Amino acid sequence: MSIKFLTWNLENFFIAPSSIGPFNSLKETSKVEAITKIIKENSPDVMFLTEVGGEESLELFNQKYLDNDYIVSFMPTNSNRGIDLGYMISKRFMKNRNLELKQFSHKREPLDFIYPHDIAKNKALVLAGKKPTQKSEKLSRDLAELYFIEKDHRSPLFIILGVHLKSKLDKEGIDWHGSRRRGAECKYVVNHYRELKERYDQKVPIFITGDFNGEAHKLICEPELAELYKETDLIDFTDALELNREDCYSFAGFDKNKKVFGLQLDYFFIPTKWSRFLNKEGSGVLRYKNPEGGVYPLPQTPGARHALPSDHYPLIVEFSSFS
Repeated sequence: MSIKFLTWNLENFFIAPSSIGPFNSLKETSKVEAITKIIKENSPDVMFLTEVGGEESLELFNQKYLDNDYIVSFMPTNSNRGIDLGYMISKRFMKNRNLELKQFSHKREPLDFIYPHDIAKNKALVLAGKKPTQKSEKLSRDLAELYFIEKDHRSPLFIILGVHLKSKLDKEGIDWHGSRRRGAECKYVVNHYRELKERYDQKVPIFITGDFNGEAHKLICEPELAELYKETDLIDFTDALELNREDCYSFAGFDKNKKVFGLQLDYFFIPTKWSRFLNKEGSGVLRYKNPEGGVYPLPQTPGARHALPSDHYPLIVEFSSFS
């Protein structure tokens, strides 16, 4: 039986009136409807969604737009913008595979990372005979860990580690492009992946997916994300599919002259052992369709990007099986 995954940053997905705060507003209905159409056209079994505006938004989306066909697994995070993480799992898929879910959060776990200016504060306090006060940072959002367990078995059928790593914003001027924090978060996620891989003796597929807020493609990987390839067997699905670079882009950025350039910020990492089960025809980075049924090119202006359902493109990853 095939399994189809969807990973998507929904860009400020606040659709429940109760979710609105001082830093956000309701997402346009036309965009929510466009997102709904894409989901219904592709019928994913499992969705991992980032920038979710609260549990009520996800529940409302399921009930009002998706015919209540999904189980919602929501995880509030450390985000100071209220953009959280969530899974939506097809009820049909769960029933057909006789599965149950177990979810775990890592938002309270220390990263073993302290900013250099905080290290200096601690040193100054120690020299003054006082206790250090600056503690390790935590994940800027969370590591949303979800187990899919066959009820007749002890071991999971598969595990997903969903992330939304630190953005490149540095409003405080303490971490250029957020690189140090994002690197620490990536290392934490990869270390946990290694622990799970050893725990299950490489017999359970463990996937890492989400918005990495940086280029993690093996050929052009940014230094802070290189941990993904150090002593791991991970491969991004776009590499396994041997896609052209322009087909991997999941985000359109603009330089200081407002000239567009493509970026791959969203990923679905697979243990190499299971990459051979990828359905190449059913997997890829989706492009938004125009009214005639063709696809829009990358937006050429910030305004054109804003008009899209989300500023990120969804990933579809389909497996024929896991055995």
